[in-house]
Amino acid sequence: MNRCFSTAGLSAAVLVTCLFAQPASARHLKQHRPVAQAVVNCVLDNNGRRFCGQATQPARSTARVAARRSYAAADQGTIIGARPNDCPHSYCGCGLRKFLGLEDKRLNLASNWARLFPRESAPRAGLAAVRSHHVMYIESSAGDGQWMVRDYNSGGGLSRLHVVSVRGYTLVNPHAQLAQR
Repeated sequence: MNRCFSTAGLSAAVLVTCLFAQPASARHLKQHRPVAQAVVNCVLDNNGRRFCGQATQPARSTARVAARRSYAAADQGTIIGARPNDCPHSYCGCGLRKFLGLEDKRLNLASNWARLFPRESAPRAGLAAVRSHHVMYIESSAGDGQWMVRDYNSGGGLSRLHVVSVRGYTLVNPHAQLAQR
């Protein structure tokens, strides 16, 4: 009788082990893909000012990535400062408001630029480009659908003059009469 129970117990243990055990599998580490590398294209305008845009292409080797870092840094634009005094943590609207000499603190919120200023249909120098949670000021055309913009809080806690596309942005005229909403 003991032999019958021990054989049944052993069979049950083997059955439970087979049902709940998972096969061992080797886990492969993630393979790193090459990082996209920035290629900077610069043009000179009629006044001799240089404007740089970028296109990306896959990096072919880490040596090339390291060699091109100095060129990619040129696309970061000209740093014009950090967060202005008395501006909130998200300060793109506040920085632009102070640059333009506007007193209305409602403009600290980027979305208020699109609600309080009249809209424009096409980009040009002197307009503000607004999207969800961000606003920037168009300084001049850089050609090929790119624009030199004054961009407060453009990344890394810095403000920059740099070349970007404003496709998809709402364009408003910050020099027009402010709505009294």
